[in-house]
Amino acid sequence: MPAPATVGAVATEDAIRSINESFERIAVAARRAGRSAAQQFDADLQPVTWAVLREVLRAGRVQPHALAETMSMDRSAVSRHLKDLRERGLLQHERDEQDARSTWVSLTPEAAARADAVVLERRLGLRERLDAWDPDDLERFAQLLDRFADPVWLRQA
Repeated sequence: MPAPATVGAVATEDAIRSINESFERIAVAARRAGRSAAQQFDADLQPVTWAVLREVLRAGRVQPHALAETMSMDRSAVSRHLKDLRERGLLQHERDEQDARSTWVSLTPEAAARADAVVLERRLGLRERLDAWDPDDLERFAQLLDRFADPVWLRQA
């Protein structure tokens, strides 16, 4: 009979393998959802530009360098996506009152409303998917997922 530590290690390894495979499936679905959301917002919008727009929406108002850090993207890449959004009339730039060299970006009210509508539709789809879950399971899942998605840990991954 195997020692309890070995049994636990095997079970833990199986759980890690299962979690990894689940995250790989989720990542594929997330990329597909990002493409779909970008097209829903604007047929010509690239998925990564949608991701930048979505992060600006989440922040409300953000400095480009902070956006690059949050998204773990190169500043020049973020700058290109912000330029695209600005040229589409979706983004506002304003100078920092304390430091004229710094700028803040935010979505135009129209862009924010359109993005909110896309996000709401996506959230309703998720609600539909999770409707059959026991409320206690759903709350526990939300807590564990939030714990796992700690931004400090994710930046190190």
